[in-house]
Amino acid sequence: MRYLLTVAILLVLAAPSAAQGDAQARMRAWATALGVPCTHCHVEDAWTDPSKPTFEFAQRMSRMVAALNGGPLKDVDAIACWTCHRGQARPARLPRLLWEGIQSAHTADFASNPDRALAMSVYSASLGVDCTHCHEAGNWTAATRPAHAMVGKMLPIFDEIPKHFDKSRMPQTQCYMCHQGKTIPARQPK
Repeated sequence: MRYLLTVAILLVLAAPSAAQGDAQARMRAWATALGVPCTHCHVEDAWTDPSKPTFEFAQRMSRMVAALNGGPLKDVDAIACWTCHRGQARPARLPRLLWEGIQSAHTADFASNPDRALAMSVYSASLGVDCTHCHEAGNWTAATRPAHAMVGKMLPIFDEIPKHFDKSRMPQTQCYMCHQGKTIPARQPK
């Protein structure tokens, strides 16, 4: 009996704790989301060594994701590293040709407000939609469409993100990073 108890205690002590298992799962998800090996952020065989700049940057990004999910996105689907990164160390950027094509097609519509043309072209290209996704045709100022209201929920994201970075390493955020031409951002594959 004493032998069985000793073996059981040794097995429990040798097994990784639930917290270690959660941390390992989180690290695997981050590595997959960014398409990088663990040593991209960590010093091999010194996993808690914070000497690599990417180690601290990843911690900031993690806090940012948690703040976004608990703040502006609390009533919307949660995001994760995958939402923007999708297997790339740097998230995709909106190709200039996408928004420029839309802007060119609507030059006359925005002749009195070219800055508005730029903003609307970027939204349209980022989500892969036309103007009527958010606006009522013929009554462009009406705020009756659900997608128009969603923009109001998304805009605080651009106020939250800078809170987690210093100016030297501030990510340049744009709607396209998460949406990449889709109205609903992709979720991490399982």
